[in-house]
Parts: sequence; C-alpha cells; structure tokens
Amino acid sequence: MTRVRFAPSPTGHLHVGGARTAIFNWLFAHHAGGTFIIRVEDTDQARSTRESEQMVLDDLRWLGLQWDEGPDVGGPHQPYRQSERTEIYGRVTRELIERGVAYRCYCAEEELEAKRKQAEVEGRPPHYDLKCWHNRRNDADVSHAVRFHVPDDGDVEIDDLIRGKVAWKKESLGDFIVGRSDGLPTYNFTVVVDDHDMEITHVIRAEEHLTNTHRQVLIYRAMGWRVPEFAHVSLILGQDRSKLSKRHGATSVSQYAEDGFLADAMLNYLALLGWSSPDGAEIFSRDEAIAKFSLDRVNAAPAVFDPQKLDWLNGQYIHRMSAAELRPLVARFFDAPWLEEGIDVLKTSVTRLTQFGEALRFVRDYEAPEVERPFAEALANELRENGTPGTADEYKAMVERLKTSTGLKGKTLFMPLRLAISGSEHGPELVRMIPLLKHASEADASVLSPLQRAERCIR
Repeated sequence: MTRVRFAPSPTGHLHVGGARTAIFNWLFAHHAGGTFIIRVEDTDQARSTRESEQMVLDDLRWLGLQWDEGPDVGGPHQPYRQSERTEIYGRVTRELIERGVAYRCYCAEEELEAKRKQAEVEGRPPHYDLKCWHNRRNDADVSHAVRFHVPDDGDVEIDDLIRGKVAWKKESLGDFIVGRSDGLPTYNFTVVVDDHDMEITHVIRAEEHLTNTHRQVLIYRAMGWRVPEFAHVSLILGQDRSKLSKRHGATSVSQYAEDGFLADAMLNYLALLGWSSPDGAEIFSRDEAIAKFSLDRVNAAPAVFDPQKLDWLNGQYIHRMSAAELRPLVARFFDAPWLEEGIDVLKTSVTRLTQFGEALRFVRDYEAPEVERPFAEALANELRENGTPGTADEYKAMVERLKTSTGLKGKTLFMPLRLAISGSEHGPELVRMIPLLKHASEADASVLSPLQRAERCIR
C-alpha cells in the first residue's frame, strides 16, 4: 500500500514551497488510494515550538489537506513528533554500533576544526580522518558523537521518479555523524529511522534534500531495510528566477489566506507549479486533480511563481461560485445585511475576497458629487413619483422616462446618473447597482437610498 509523508519543521507558518510538496504528497496518496502522514521534525529545539507546529497544521487544514496519521490524530506508528522518538533513535544507534557500521567518536570540536582548516590549505575534501574508526573504543560514559562509516561499496545510485538516475561516489562523503555529542540525533539519521518505522513507500520532497539521499541510502543498506522510492521536486523561483523569498511578496500560506485567496484556488495553482494535467487543463477540482495526478508529469526544471496568474486563477474560482457560497468567506473581511446581493453584483469584477469591501464601499459611503441641478431635480422627481427600480425591467422603464424628462441620452444621460447614484464615475452596471442600493437601504439604515442621494445632489 502506498504510504507518503509530509514532514515539516515547526519554525513558523507553512511556506508555499512546503505547501506545494505537501500537495504533491496528498495528491499522490489519494490517487493511489494510499495513506498521507504528517510527521513533525522538531529536533531543532532552539527554533521548534508547539505554537509553530499548530500554525503549520492550521495552514495545512486551510488548504484542505487532511491527513490519515499525525501528531494530533494518532495512528499505528506513533509518536509522530521526532522529539518524542528519542528512545527509538537511541536503540537504532546502538544497533548500528553493534553491527560495526557506526562508531563512537571522541574527537573534540577544536581538533576537528583544525583538521578541516588543514584540509582546506592542502586542497583536500574536509572528510573525517578516521582516527576514531581505527582506534575504536566503547566508553559510553565519555562525551562522544556517533559516526557512520562509509563502506568500500559506498557508491549509491537511485532512480529518482522525477529526475531519473542520480549517482554518488563514496569519495564524495566522509564518515558522517548520526548522533551528536549532546545526545541528539542528526536529520539524515532520524528521517531514515522514521520513514522505515512508518513504512513510507515513496519519499516526495524538495530538491534541496537530494544531496542528503546518499547518506540516507547507506543507512538503509546498513540496517538491511528496504529503500523507499524517491522523488525530488524542483525549487520554486520568483519571477527574477532567484529562489522565492519575501522580497517577491507573500511566501506563507497564511498570508495568502489573509489576502483573500481561496484554498481551492491556492491548491490548484500550487499543483501547477511543476506539474501539468495530461489534458492541459489549468482549472480543476480536487477530485479531478487526484484522478489526473502522477509523478511522471512533474517537471524537474524550477517552477516560477507568477502572482498575476494566481490572481487570475483565484478570480476564476470566485466568478464560478454562487453568492451564497461566497458570503461566509467574504464576511471574514467585510459584512453587511445586504452582502449576498452585493457579492452577486460584483463577483465577476474582483479577484480576491478582500476586494469586495472596497468595491462595495459606494453602498455605505456616499458624498454628493457635482451634478447639474436640473438633472438632479429630474432624477429626484422620477424616484419620488415612480419609486426606485428593483428589477432590470423597472430600471429600463426609468431610463426611458428620464430620457423624455431631461432630453438627454447616451453618455450625457448615464454619466450624471451614475455620479448622482454612486458618487463615482466607476462601479458596477447601473441596472445592477440601483436595485442593490434600493434593497440595501431597506435592510440597513446606514445606507442612503437612491432618492436620498439624488436629493443631496440638489444645490
């Protein structure tokens, strides 16, 4: 059975790069009918906090990426926090030593630093000189690190599911540390132990982890464990083709949520960063993405984050939703008794949820503009005598009567009408705006009716 994991380090909100990796894992698991696991890699005690962990989990939930196993839901391979798995790491470390593939290293940091500097001077790789490998002793009571010994057959080749064959020579590594002198295990060691214990079949992760794979495969081999399949996804770049960072704009999922983006649109867009649908579709539902997703359509080349395209895609999702569906989402940023009708009038002209409040400001905020007095009087008389239009047909009848009473038509009629009604030269179509203002003024005492607005224009 397919089992994949997303393993964030809880040091802040979820970055869009991490979110894209989580999405690929989630899609892959669901496509295969497998299991999606969240594992928290919190061994960096100086930076990892439970508060940050909650932030990451909340970001994943906002994206709709529910997991089958994890720190908050449990599962058959718990615990799912590395900080709670230290006994497991200690047991495997001792087993590596007993197998003769790892050893205690008693070298002081000052000694190691001096050897690194000497290697640089001589133009040699700064590999460990094997002092403690050749002079092995097992004094566990003396401060020491634990090193893994790179064997003579330490060449590694993997068939990466995105990048094809990737190979490393044993000479590229020196004997590396799996356990620090402070007792904490290293990243490359813990992920192997965790992925084995949690029966991970496919490791889908960021390209930056590719260089770690050599060390990790050697540990799998030493323990006689099955090596999972690897898939390393590309970097996400800004439009200047440098690594995506805060200077390019928002980089955290939570910021996009606060900026008025929809979770479905965000998932859709991030899925397209490096993956392409087999039918070329750019807009698809979650179920469609699950059905179509495969790693053989993930591009190894870096993906470029395009804020304009995300804006456009988010707008497409907004335009396709009903006003009733949008109302609770928009109400986080702006609310009113007449909001649903306002959304219906404006939803095809915005690209973010946060834009509804500004686009609907004309409903609540009105300052009488400069409109010629005869026109303002004619409009006020029309609204007094015939009432404010509440439908498209009533609006058309009002326009015909105004043409007759003012002698105006075309732009010379519609421009002063728009100014008088909205206080602005821009906004939604009058045929939608005037009924909205009629209904809003009836539901909200703070909203001026079209008649009250026309009367304020009479000077």
